[in-house]
Amino acid sequence: MFINYIKTVLLFFSLFSFLNLSSAELTGFLTSEDIALFHKQGYLLKPACLSQSEMNCLQEDITKSIERALNEIEDSPDLIFSDDDQIIYIDGSRVVCKKRLDQSISIARINGCAGMQPSLLSTLRSEKMLRTFFKLLGTTDLEHLISQIHPKLPGDGIAFPKHRDIDFRRSFDADWQDILGNGSYAICVIPIDPMSQENGGLWIDKSNYPEPCGEEEHIVWVNAEPGDLLFMHPHLYHGSGPNHNQTASRKTLLTGFCTFGANHQAYPGAYVNTHFTLTEEDTIEVTTAPWSKDLSIGPLNGH
Repeated sequence: MFINYIKTVLLFFSLFSFLNLSSAELTGFLTSEDIALFHKQGYLLKPACLSQSEMNCLQEDITKSIERALNEIEDSPDLIFSDDDQIIYIDGSRVVCKKRLDQSISIARINGCAGMQPSLLSTLRSEKMLRTFFKLLGTTDLEHLISQIHPKLPGDGIAFPKHRDIDFRRSFDADWQDILGNGSYAICVIPIDPMSQENGGLWIDKSNYPEPCGEEEHIVWVNAEPGDLLFMHPHLYHGSGPNHNQTASRKTLLTGFCTFGANHQAYPGAYVNTHFTLTEEDTIEVTTAPWSKDLSIGPLNGH
């Protein structure tokens, strides 16, 4: 009972922390020059945005989530030994995993990861993050869609093939609309560990943005450090390799937003499909999207 009480209190403060308006929080992470460059090249790596203290907390919270997921995958009677992806839900978070025939376990991603660790919301949708996406997408209405942990544990073999996020958005929602003509969506990748080609880092194709033009791929591996933020346009081709490092992980935290009205589907996991509005008074109002299936998304408007 006491543990549940503590969890409820932590959740309360995580959900409401971004509404504490202060002069230091009234701007986002990106300058107008950063935003122009983002749209020109399809990505932007902004160094040293999060403090060491913030990164220490993220490292601890995400490590706990991964360890818990691994334990529950191992103990779950509902999962079989197979080389195919399987799904397990933990506190509303959707864990995509493999429990291979050789009995090794890997986790591709944890969707709606704040169900397992509500304190992650203070980073995933902090006021500063929200104000960054308002300006990045040129809107006053956002919907939070993506809230994911990508573990990339040592030698786990997980890799993501070449893709564009816009294709995932369209395949998930047949009625998806680029209502602003700028993609109406963007994602921020937060490295928890140093990220490089060796440990399964991200790569981008600089030749075929914003649309495929038949040019030979120009693959560039993104090297990033904990505390950096990598913003990516939905039309950017990218992927990641497997983690060949046998001792170090390459954990990342992802947060993605669309312009409200672009999406019309409930996304998997907890605390997603949340609607944020920047008012004329420069405050942020919060509601749940009409299509949300998770009633524990976050605070209601006016709270």
